Amino acid sequence: DRPWRAASIAASTSCSLRSPRFTTRLSTWLVSPCMRGRTRNRQAATSPSAHTATAATIAVVLLVCVGVRRELAAALSVGDCAALAAIPVTWTAVRKARRFSLLLVLSILAAGTAYIMSLLAESSFVVEAWARRATTLSLLAVPCAVAVFVWGARRLGTRRAALAVGFGMFLDSLPLLQTNTNPWKFGVGAAVTIMVLSLVADQRRLVQIVALLVLSGVFLVSDSRSTLAFLAIILGTVIWQALASWARWHVPTPRRLAVSQILVLAVVGIVAMAGVVMASESGTLGEDAQNRTIAQSSSSAGLLLSARPELGASWALFQNRPWGYGAGVKPRFEDLWVAKQGMAALGYDPENGYVENFMFGGRIELHSGLMDMWAAASIPGALLLLLIAGMALAAMMRDLGRLKATPWLFFAALTVVQNVFVGPWTVLPAYLPIVLGAAVLQPPLRDAAQLGADDAPATPPRDALSSSAVAPASEPAPDVERRPAVETSLRD
Repeated sequence: DRPWRAASIAASTSCSLRSPRFTTRLSTWLVSPCMRGRTRNRQAATSPSAHTATAATIAVVLLVCVGVRRELAAALSVGDCAALAAIPVTWTAVRKARRFSLLLVLSILAAGTAYIMSLLAESSFVVEAWARRATTLSLLAVPCAVAVFVWGARRLGTRRAALAVGFGMFLDSLPLLQTNTNPWKFGVGAAVTIMVLSLVADQRRLVQIVALLVLSGVFLVSDSRSTLAFLAIILGTVIWQALASWARWHVPTPRRLAVSQILVLAVVGIVAMAGVVMASESGTLGEDAQNRTIAQSSSSAGLLLSARPELGASWALFQNRPWGYGAGVKPRFEDLWVAKQGMAALGYDPENGYVENFMFGGRIELHSGLMDMWAAASIPGALLLLLIAGMALAAMMRDLGRLKATPWLFFAALTVVQNVFVGPWTVLPAYLPIVLGAAVLQPPLRDAAQLGADDAPATPPRDALSSSAVAPASEPAPDVERRPAVETSLRD
């Protein structure tokens, strides 16, 4: 009996050793130290902090690229290419934003209209293929660049996102140091202003005032009247809000506060512009600015129309061809003659080469973003620019719902509004992501946080998606889909 029992035990043991379950357990036990090490490495590589750092790096690169307007091959800019290429990733940040929807629809409609009108005009006009391509893609890139800003602001905060775009603008303007006699006025100064105002946005008001005074002084000696007026308006607003906070001025609702501050801002703006004109006429801004201001003020057309005679050409062309021309269309001799007649009606002498070489040299450029897009994309293009101006003004109004203005937003928004009406379209794309992106991220005016008499610096919010990212309780969710651990306050 014993030999049989021993043989039975041995047979059962052999079968259990050869069973799949035992083999699996044995192999797991043998390789578990190696597997545990690999698992730890894989978990470390896919940890939330690693994802956050990677996303933040990508956001910085994209935002810097959006600020660079340097042309690549085929007349395409770096910013447009980066924004269009990134839309599969950045689309998730704006797909539920109500304020973004109309901008997207009008941009696509304007781009399609510009391209179709350009094709239809080939039988009657000379069409520059590069200009058609650049104009169409720049219209399509507007909402894409806004999506990049919103996506980046969710990971960096709006202040840091604006700083990154400003740095891209600075990199783009560096060649002006060698090619332009006044690089500060024509590009470097605006980029530096965006960066400086972004850096001091969460500092004491005294620091902001000092920064604005220094920037104003540099623009004062650089013959830049409009930018100097903008900085004076922002400086007056910051000083007013500091005094109101010190006096503990209280308004029951953010809407009433915004209306009150708009009235104050209007007075400050009138005083600032009058002061800049007087300083220019007195020669403080230089002899060239003095001569121009005196000649424009003494004109029968007035200071604004004399300073921008292109408005006369725009109105004459609109009356002659109200449906526009198309992207990349070069005007005929009769269109050139109509434009000159409109400028001459304002007392401007158009026979100086400016009309032929700049305004109509390669395409129609009327020194107004609104009229440039009307000429390229007809009514949809004009409606898009009016929407952009409206969103910029609305962003400033919502920001005035509290006693702590955002200097970089005001500077960019004022620049956008100016160039929509009396500035070239080519200046706008660098500023649009900042202004329109901030407009999408802002909470409604009724929910704006009214700050009290706190001239101390704001507590710097942590980066988005970090373990300590906590949005201020007084600042509600913006007009986008809620992400629980993301800072979208304009104070960041």
